[in-house]
Amino acid sequence: MEGLTYRQASRFLDMATMGIKKGDVDTFLAVDDRSAWIDAQFVEPYASHLNQTNYQAQQRGKNTVTQEMRVCAWFDIALWQGAQLRQRMAFALSQILVVGDRDAQLAPYPADMASFYDLLTENAFSNYRDLLEKVTRSPVMGLFLTLEGNKAESVTGQPPDQNYAREVMQLFSLGLHKLNLDGTYILDNNGIPEDTYTDDDIDNLARLFTGWEQDGNNLSTPMVINDMYHDMGNKRILNHNFPEGVGAEQELQQFLDVIMAHQNTAPFISTLLIKRFVTSNPTPAYVERVSNTFINTNGELGAVIKAILTDPEVLKENSINIAKMREPLLAMTYFYRAMDAYPGQSGDIVYDTMNYQDTFSQYPLGSPSVFNFFSPDHSPQGYLMNAGLTAPEFELIDWSQIIKISNVFYRTALDYGQNRNKTNNKKEMYIAPLDMEEAANNEDKALLLSLVRNRFLHGEIIPELEARLSAIYDTHDRKYWAVPKIIFFALISPNFMVQE
Repeated sequence: MEGLTYRQASRFLDMATMGIKKGDVDTFLAVDDRSAWIDAQFVEPYASHLNQTNYQAQQRGKNTVTQEMRVCAWFDIALWQGAQLRQRMAFALSQILVVGDRDAQLAPYPADMASFYDLLTENAFSNYRDLLEKVTRSPVMGLFLTLEGNKAESVTGQPPDQNYAREVMQLFSLGLHKLNLDGTYILDNNGIPEDTYTDDDIDNLARLFTGWEQDGNNLSTPMVINDMYHDMGNKRILNHNFPEGVGAEQELQQFLDVIMAHQNTAPFISTLLIKRFVTSNPTPAYVERVSNTFINTNGELGAVIKAILTDPEVLKENSINIAKMREPLLAMTYFYRAMDAYPGQSGDIVYDTMNYQDTFSQYPLGSPSVFNFFSPDHSPQGYLMNAGLTAPEFELIDWSQIIKISNVFYRTALDYGQNRNKTNNKKEMYIAPLDMEEAANNEDKALLLSLVRNRFLHGEIIPELEARLSAIYDTHDRKYWAVPKIIFFALISPNFMVQE
């Protein structure tokens, strides 16, 4: 028993799930042990995105799957399935080990994209070296970063493609600049961050990543090696010698060993995960503790995420180092889960009711480039930039996006909430906030505001927002009609959209 408050328990579940359902906080407080909850999540059965994508096609009466079905299958699982921490971790990993269906080579293959997401889901708590190896071998990644079919210069007369060689270091393991264990930059004598790797490292690593091919035309099974196309020459990468005459398989294993032993990998990956789960500006001490866990467990992601979510930093209050903007997509999954959303006509799948591509500017495996939807180091101009603080999600969010997601919130709360009995459309998502409506009908303002506060705001509300919600209630003669407006204002408030 940790003695967590309602607020602390709610914030923890907010970080660790796709959204808190009614009763989740009370159930968790009965256990009152973050570590035990996480251990249970490690072994909870989980759904297959490929299977659910196929089920989407079946329920729609279609013979082939589409990228929309794949994304809607992701919502099916996020909203109604268990293994919430695994789902949350897979989504975070999909923003580090990025592939995107906007790429012309991947757009025609939704089933294979679903299989790639299953790879992330299955290995969400595995060893990072193992995960990176499986991602490297994936033909989906091979097509996206042009590793598949890469051949030695002796075969083509041209230097091999450098795409994957560059990104596996820059984005998937090391980052651009040398790091201390606490994530701070190592500076040269002029106070400039030192580069992690050189152009020669990229050149030689590109030579290492030659000879990989699809296994027939299958994008769901690992690539195979054809050493006829592999550069067998001597290579030097990250100050390690790779002797001549060695095949692609053995060189891949040596490279993965080098990457996992590199001083940057632990703080780089640890920082990225902390930023996806907890805060945009972790303290160096927090990063160092998580990095030590990464090192001591040889990169076991289960141990790393437990270290992230059980760190004392997570329970801090009123600290700029424990806040992050909620991603638009996760704001929507939170809302739907909190409201027990359901499809019309007793349906059991999600359709594109939210126009997700336009509304959120993000969707799973839908990044416009390998650099994800936003940079982890993005700092908006103004106070945050002047204070040296990052807010990655703000690179994605502008006034247009805020208006679009606000419209979805309001339309759902009113048209498919309060007026839910006027339509019954299987392609729409409905909510039935019966407890809030009952409190309103009984003219129990205190209970209504308490329900909203606990469902969306971790049990606490600032005076300014409470006054606004109270005024909405007071201006309605029939209090029932105030419910969707109160829900709407709670959702668009900074108190919901900023996790702190």
